Amino acid sequence: MFAIDELAYASPMRHWPPLGKFLLALSLLIVSLVSTSLLVPLLVLVVGLTLLFLSTHLRFPRVIALAILEGMAIFLIGAVIIAFVTNEGRVLADLDILSFHLTLTEGGLQRGLTVFFRALAGITVMLFFATSTPIPHFAAALRQLRIPSYITELVVLVYRYSFLLFEQLDVLYTAAQCRLGFRGTRNKFRTTGKLAVSLFIKSLEVAERSQIALYCRNFKGDFPNFRPPARMTAGWALLPFLAFGVLYATNYALSDILKLGW
Repeated sequence: MFAIDELAYASPMRHWPPLGKFLLALSLLIVSLVSTSLLVPLLVLVVGLTLLFLSTHLRFPRVIALAILEGMAIFLIGAVIIAFVTNEGRVLADLDILSFHLTLTEGGLQRGLTVFFRALAGITVMLFFATSTPIPHFAAALRQLRIPSYITELVVLVYRYSFLLFEQLDVLYTAAQCRLGFRGTRNKFRTTGKLAVSLFIKSLEVAERSQIALYCRNFKGDFPNFRPPARMTAGWALLPFLAFGVLYATNYALSDILKLGW
């Protein structure tokens, strides 16, 4: 049930300042989104994969691994659709599939690849932060940003219980699979609908039980740290701005080179 917390507490990066990791992840996400070159999301993806490997050695619980694979499949399908519906530049391919005429252009291919690698870069950076920062450390980082306590409480609870729902879904999926609930197309649709309903009902039950458990522990919106995380330093404060500046300068330099026709 506490697989993400276990990963975070086992990560060698848990001793890093949580606010520094948060600002670093945020700067990488922003520069990947505002860049106009495909190289910048690729660089962010490489950085995110490197940090994720150092944090977890790419070993995830099955439910998280399945969610990552499903997300990558959705990213790929979306990127293919964007590539074919965007008509910009020279035509690269004309395809006729089941009475549909599809055209792939240079602009569409570039936009589809950019969206795909931006999505992959974003998910690797966010997974690095999630698997290296325990929840109490995350709450401490939000408090250091002077975010109101009620917003901090809401963000941390949603962050924690979203993974709990993933684990509940894994249990339901395994039970349905053991009962041959996914055998045949008709059964797949029916079982998927029942899983969605069951997960919604269980989410309400988990919310009610969790609220009672928090009240029993005298919870007042604060997440105490018995071992406070590392404090923010000047080096960590400069690192996100340095990473953003280097990557954005790379994007700007590439834009100038393309304008000159190199």
